[in-house]
Amino acid sequence: MRGLSRRSVLAAGAALPLLSPRSVFAQGKPVLDIGLGPDVDTLDPHKSTTIVAGQLFIELWEGLTSFAADGTIVPGVAERWETSTDGLTWTFHLRGDAKWSDGTPVTADDFVFAWRRAVTPSTLLGLPEWIAPIKNALPILQQGKDPATLGVTALDDRTLVVTLEHPKPDLTVYTAYWILSPLHRASMIKHGGSFAQPGKLVSNGPFMLSVAVPQSHYALTANPHFHAAASVAVAGVNYHVTEDLQTELKRFRAGELDATKEVPPTQLDWARTNLADSLRLAYRASTFFLVPNLTKAPWKDNPDLCVALSMAIDRKVIVEKITKGGELPAFSMTPEGLVGYTPPKPDWADLPAADRIARARALFAKAGYGPDNPLSLELLYNTNELNRQVAVAVAAMWQQTLGVKTSLSNQEFKIVVSRMKEHTFQDIVRITWAVGLVTEYLNLLRSRANTVGPGYINPALDRAMEAVDQSVTLEEFHAKLAAAEKIAIQDMPMIPVMRQSSRRLVSPPLKGWVDNPLDLHSARYLSRP
Repeated sequence: MRGLSRRSVLAAGAALPLLSPRSVFAQGKPVLDIGLGPDVDTLDPHKSTTIVAGQLFIELWEGLTSFAADGTIVPGVAERWETSTDGLTWTFHLRGDAKWSDGTPVTADDFVFAWRRAVTPSTLLGLPEWIAPIKNALPILQQGKDPATLGVTALDDRTLVVTLEHPKPDLTVYTAYWILSPLHRASMIKHGGSFAQPGKLVSNGPFMLSVAVPQSHYALTANPHFHAAASVAVAGVNYHVTEDLQTELKRFRAGELDATKEVPPTQLDWARTNLADSLRLAYRASTFFLVPNLTKAPWKDNPDLCVALSMAIDRKVIVEKITKGGELPAFSMTPEGLVGYTPPKPDWADLPAADRIARARALFAKAGYGPDNPLSLELLYNTNELNRQVAVAVAAMWQQTLGVKTSLSNQEFKIVVSRMKEHTFQDIVRITWAVGLVTEYLNLLRSRANTVGPGYINPALDRAMEAVDQSVTLEEFHAKLAAAEKIAIQDMPMIPVMRQSSRRLVSPPLKGWVDNPLDLHSARYLSRP
């Protein structure tokens, strides 16, 4: 059967039974089935803290700018924009044919309403750094300033003026992400906190939400009022939740999925041989982190311990012998390939293994640990075969190099995210951060990042990031970001392990799929017979 449900609500508005693989159509257009990965934490774009949910958000909402099939930034609701010479004022001109899924126009005031809602403290914004560049955003969030003072103004229905706290040369990347999307005022007032449910959600993206079954699937229907609806070649898409990669592989082989979220590491070589025409491996701008709980001992105020553990990891072995899917070793917080930025590496990154291990042991002893005082820790990760394999490898390296005893604990994704946000994990938690906003990796380390960061407090890093914020040109921005990165590398408040690759299985009949560093693939660009 196609999908996990017995029916999908499609473009015609009728409930149709799911038929055999590759046979579900509505109004002459196919319905796609794509692997989502673990379940999303929430469908409220202001409350989510996971990149997983982003795949649904880019289908349901469109911001001032949008993502092209190759991940580059293109006009969205805004057809054009200009900036002031000091980089502090941006004026966006909205397209005249932007509409909500109920047929009403998308206006500049819809952005004002949404952004003010985002910064209202009671909203509990999940990723405050993503709106921090807007004038007064943080004073409103943190000090109770009036949301009406936020730096966003609707001059008329089609003109939006945005005032910034500091220059942001890459602002058009931020405006493509969901936190800065518009919201439909009338439906939100009517439904309150339940607005993001099927039958209630009024969206402005290429698709509408038809079915939401947690831990199962999300069925989306093509939005007939989307300004580019004529170019959308599918009637809908079912995103299937799966944390068991083996199960996802079986479903793809059975013809139940057009594309998977991942490929099981143990099946990668088999897929290279047997599914070569479907296997897609591509660089993904991301960082696979091990994050110590810096709010408690022994991690708090003990950077030597964090750096020692980082130095004890042989990243080359992990990516070449364990994951083997095109991953790259990571020594910095920020990945390569975002707005032209190349991050620096620590001075030990290219040392011979023996020298690196010797330095790791020396730092470990300096931190107070060794044969006479061994370290035991718990490593928490979300249930996933790749995560397990890396966790096992890292634990073995720590044991062999430093004598660390590591107990592994796995939980479903939403639980891991919750424990990280609340800092209730015991020692170290595994996360992947994969977003096209280049400053958001180091923003996790600012002292103000008290909900999504590891609890790192370093005034020098804060000052360095404030300098980054004042950059007007990209050249200046890159230089100051590298200076901040070097401070973080010295302390390793989050331990980068690798840049994950996008490892997908994509059915050959599925057209329009373009590998990109963001690993975002909107169904608006896809088609199949």
